[in-house]
Amino acid sequence: MPVEISTELRLLVATRAKYRCEYCLFPQAVALHKHEPDHIIPIQHGGSTTLENLALACLRCNRYKGPNVGSFDPETKILKPFFDPRREIWFEHFELVGSLIAPKTANGRVTVKLFRFNDPERVAEREKLMRAGLYSM
Repeated sequence: MPVEISTELRLLVATRAKYRCEYCLFPQAVALHKHEPDHIIPIQHGGSTTLENLALACLRCNRYKGPNVGSFDPETKILKPFFDPRREIWFEHFELVGSLIAPKTANGRVTVKLFRFNDPERVAEREKLMRAGLYSM
């Protein structure tokens, strides 16, 4: 059963995120589907529906993440948590190299991999938005 998130809490989450996905930084203004609050620690893993446990996520990032909390690092094969936008700084885990989101840490690598940040269609979309001045840091 889906968890109800109040309109007020949704607005707080979106405003805090400056209406960008807190994982891939995709702007909500150009998204086909409205971004949605994501439980950083999913309910089934003991997470709560509080401002501190919610991140604004684009449809793709939220669906690819699902109820997962981490994955095995493709380099070290060690289980690592995903990037946590409440406790970590985006630029410490990722950098933009052209229109690719390049990981800088193990947490970044598992997030890039499972969230599919660099799938060809996402990279092409990001590149077009960058040229139009709609995707920036």
